Amino acid sequence: MHQAFLNSRMLDERQPKGPDMTFVRLCAASTIFSSALLLANPATAAETAKGSFAVRAVVPAYCEIDSDPVQLSEGAGFQSGSVMELCNSADGFQVVASYRELAPNEQVRFSYAGLSRQLNASGWTPVANRVGAKFGMRPIGVQYSALQSPLAINLTITYF
Repeated sequence: MHQAFLNSRMLDERQPKGPDMTFVRLCAASTIFSSALLLANPATAAETAKGSFAVRAVVPAYCEIDSDPVQLSEGAGFQSGSVMELCNSADGFQVVASYRELAPNEQVRFSYAGLSRQLNASGWTPVANRVGAKFGMRPIGVQYSALQSPLAINLTITYF
């Protein structure tokens, strides 16, 4: 019996008593609670985190002018119409009129989107220099005199 008493007494001495056990329990509870807060914290941090990224794309330049040739008869007259202009070049573009060479007394004045120019005798005249990308219908007008033979005017577009 003496041995049993000693063994139980040794067990009692190894186990903390009174307020010491309460302190250990409080420390354990505090550690568990703090760990739970730390585990929940990354979700909160993600909501306030800031970041950015860049997207870059290269779009090829494309220009088109939809126009039937302007057909002028002999003599004098006026003709008007419209063309569809489309160009996505940010640097702009040029519209050029091409036609047969003009005789010295033939006169042709071409108006494109409000800008009027006398056509050169050479058979090639820039009729508009446009800045930036454009899309839409544009009015055209042609006033002519002393044409010795019919004249067809073709419009082309090229970007800068």
